[in-house]
Amino acid sequence: MSQKNRLKQSAIAVAVALVSANASAAGFQLNEYSSSGLGRAFSGEGAVADNAASGSRNPATMTLFDRPSFSGGVTYINPDIDLNGSSSSGQNADAENIAPHAWVPNLHFVMPLNDRWAIGASAVTNYGLATEFNDNYVAGSIGGKTDLVTSNLNLSAAYRLNQHFSFGLGVNAVYADAKIVRNAGELAPALGLQPSSEISRLEGKEWGYGWNAGILYEVDENNRYGLTYRSKVDIDFNGDYSNDIPVAIGGTGGATIPGKLTLNLPEMWEASAYHRVAPKWAVHYSLAYTSWSQFQELKATGNNGRTLFQKEEGFRDAYRIALGTTYYHDDNWTFRGGVAFDDSPVPADKRSVSIPDQDRFWLSAGTTYAFNKDASVDVGVSYMHGKKVTIREADPVGVNTYTYSSEGKAWLYGVNLNYAF
Repeated sequence: MSQKNRLKQSAIAVAVALVSANASAAGFQLNEYSSSGLGRAFSGEGAVADNAASGSRNPATMTLFDRPSFSGGVTYINPDIDLNGSSSSGQNADAENIAPHAWVPNLHFVMPLNDRWAIGASAVTNYGLATEFNDNYVAGSIGGKTDLVTSNLNLSAAYRLNQHFSFGLGVNAVYADAKIVRNAGELAPALGLQPSSEISRLEGKEWGYGWNAGILYEVDENNRYGLTYRSKVDIDFNGDYSNDIPVAIGGTGGATIPGKLTLNLPEMWEASAYHRVAPKWAVHYSLAYTSWSQFQELKATGNNGRTLFQKEEGFRDAYRIALGTTYYHDDNWTFRGGVAFDDSPVPADKRSVSIPDQDRFWLSAGTTYAFNKDASVDVGVSYMHGKKVTIREADPVGVNTYTYSSEGKAWLYGVNLNYAF
């Protein structure tokens, strides 16, 4: 393959690859669907059922509600990710604060129909990512800007079989909005461009659909277990691709061409438990398992069916384990805390600059204040710390190789208002 064609296909490849890779990391598989959950490190989420948000995690828990209930709020994510790096050309490739802050909203509603049936609706974000490098960053061909936002709309129903078993089923509509920009960086002289010139821009907005289900087993009023399943969602992007590379050397010269890419959001299982071990104390825990091994290959095609890019990814399944406790101080105040460990699905040799994924440890605390029997407010905070990792990544044409070390952390703050009618 000529260098011109190699550059053209590589520019397209780096864009589509990062769309999928960025969505395919535990660090961007968002849990932030409630502030009470945030305050306990999302432990026991399929069994606790302390507000309407539980319906989005395990629809079977909706049978525990005896009044229509609403919960709505937002989580503020403040990450701190720096890169210490260098290029094989000898240039400095350090970058600071590559992940901007984000606001993640959530809305939930549960309505009991009778003593056996309940229905509910939720709007949450299950996947999301944003990384930003300066336009003239030396490694702009692998840095640039990456923005992926998904919105999950869920409708669900639950049925109580008897005093011990309840079942729930839901449908999900996922809207994904992706934007990827890569700049020339130190490849600029060879292309006759400026370092800030775009060598790839990919944008797409599409819907995908899936389903979820849950089982709740109540041993008694103080002990219950939950098992939940969320199906994979395939989002078929029909996006727009462009770059500033001259047509004479295989680019689009700023013109836009169509391209297709399927983004796979994997299935997830979660087992949860809640135990009221004393009148004022409860413990809760969870084990989640996400089938990232389904993401083995990435393939992008043009409208004519021609393969633009095909790459083996080799992701592995990952788990998340969480343990927490809740203290019911009185009728007004409830306090909670938790710890968790997030296992990264990305093998060490698959890490990239725009996704320096790593195993993470969570430490969380939160509280609920009940104004009366109808209204309450939840506040939660979590500190998330990732272990230090090494990243080695080449530019799209293999001219330069970049070596980095990275250690990320983040603070998350959430608030939700709950109301029972």
